[in-house]
Amino acid sequence: MTLREHARIVTPVFRPRKLLPLGLATASGILYFLGFIGFDQWYLAWICLAPLLLALRGARTGRHAFLLSWWMGFVTHLGGYYWIVHLLRTFASLSLPLAFVGYLLLCLAQGALFAVFGLLAWKLHRRTGISLGWTAPVAFVATEFAFPLLFPSYLANSQAWVPQLTQVADLGGVLLLSGIMALFSAALAEVVAALLEKRRLPRALPIAAVGALVFDLAYGAVRIPQMEKRDAAAPKLKTAIVQANVGAGDKHLRALEGIRRFQRMTDEAMQVADLGLVVWPESALNRTVVGTPNLTGQVASEVKVPMIVGALRGERGEKAMRRWNSVLSLDKGGQVTGHYDKIKLLMFGEYVPGEELLAPIYEKILPFTSTFQRGTTYAPLEVGGYKLSADVCYEDILPRLIRDLMGPVDGEGTRPHAMVNVTNDSWYGPAEPPIHLALATFRSIEHRRWLVRSTATGISAFIDSSGRLAQKSGFETAETLIAEVPMVAAGPTVYGLVGDSLGWLALAASLAGLVQRRLRPATAGGAEAPAKREAA
Repeated sequence: MTLREHARIVTPVFRPRKLLPLGLATASGILYFLGFIGFDQWYLAWICLAPLLLALRGARTGRHAFLLSWWMGFVTHLGGYYWIVHLLRTFASLSLPLAFVGYLLLCLAQGALFAVFGLLAWKLHRRTGISLGWTAPVAFVATEFAFPLLFPSYLANSQAWVPQLTQVADLGGVLLLSGIMALFSAALAEVVAALLEKRRLPRALPIAAVGALVFDLAYGAVRIPQMEKRDAAAPKLKTAIVQANVGAGDKHLRALEGIRRFQRMTDEAMQVADLGLVVWPESALNRTVVGTPNLTGQVASEVKVPMIVGALRGERGEKAMRRWNSVLSLDKGGQVTGHYDKIKLLMFGEYVPGEELLAPIYEKILPFTSTFQRGTTYAPLEVGGYKLSADVCYEDILPRLIRDLMGPVDGEGTRPHAMVNVTNDSWYGPAEPPIHLALATFRSIEHRRWLVRSTATGISAFIDSSGRLAQKSGFETAETLIAEVPMVAAGPTVYGLVGDSLGWLALAASLAGLVQRRLRPATAGGAEAPAKREAA
């Protein structure tokens, strides 16, 4: 075969005009953020990658594929992360122009995930000759799994309020649903390309995509009733979430007033018959607790039932006090019996790079930043004979961390009976809390446990083991939620056993594809036969 003949095989018939690829990448970005939480047009997320994949078919170089995909990611984050401006103005006290610049920089940084995805899918296609429709889902799962983000999220999170579609998370985690959705977008792109190029429609890829969607729906139809039946039979722990509407600013400027508000609401909750637990949000007890004191009088006039309290925990060191952003467990009577210290600290919120050298600068530009130590233990908290896995703030959107927290707690394989998250989302304005809540729902599905989510200003919620909201609070409201939470003693889910194996497999397949020789000559759509006949 001559070089010219080979070029005729690998060059796609579908060659978009110069501006059309940019328009297609822009369309993908718009479809992605419109399909995400906040805009809630969830069905658009199933096709959001298709325009970009059409654009990538005409990419001549890896640089072109990279930049097109980065633009798609930038547009995605422009639409989805507009609340960053409010965060930077509130938390860092930046002017509107500076906050807007910070917002653009974050969109560029986070959008790089899609740049890597697009380049990887294109490279795999060119390197192996496998259709872009098949390489794209593999590349997407690998990238979502491995790419570091300040604010992690997944394509699958867009489906949070469609529980019939999210139940497969107990098999392969959130990555499995993301992979199914990417496969569907890829199949659509292949069909559209075949129509535009006037060639025979592909069969295997659309059949695989539709088959995966049918399995997803069927699995949800079976699993949701199973979980309802199991939870109904489990023993219950009547739990109260106290949301006193004490925001981050109030906690710093009027700390004592905020604590007293929590105390009054807790005294009222303690009067509820058969109550078994009261939960306060992140750092609601905004003072340093040293050792294991009795907190009666600080959290309630009389601690009649066990409590879980977000607080600052301290230990006196040789030079200074060391502090942790912690969750404390209290027994009936108010004695501190255990703690969980936050492991995944948020950059610029709970630690800052080079803080020892640049402390004077950070104090001026980040006046509300705290400096905490990292937690080291994954042990659950014991409450009334049950074991509850605790985590703090955005830790509930990190699948790998929660899987570690939900691991066996003894040699017999016992796992926590439920999960508790304490959060303060008050920095972010009204747009972010619903997004954070939606992302957290997947942890309930992955481990088939209820999640008790207590926030400072909303949205607090009880999330059942199918990821549905059993109860939720308003935003910036003072209210107490009470629910009977099943204490589930079942063993691990498939995801609990295998974790993010799908991500590792996709990453390994991607690396293998990049280093191996071509399996066959590449075309944009993997349809080399017509080109071969033409060359002949």
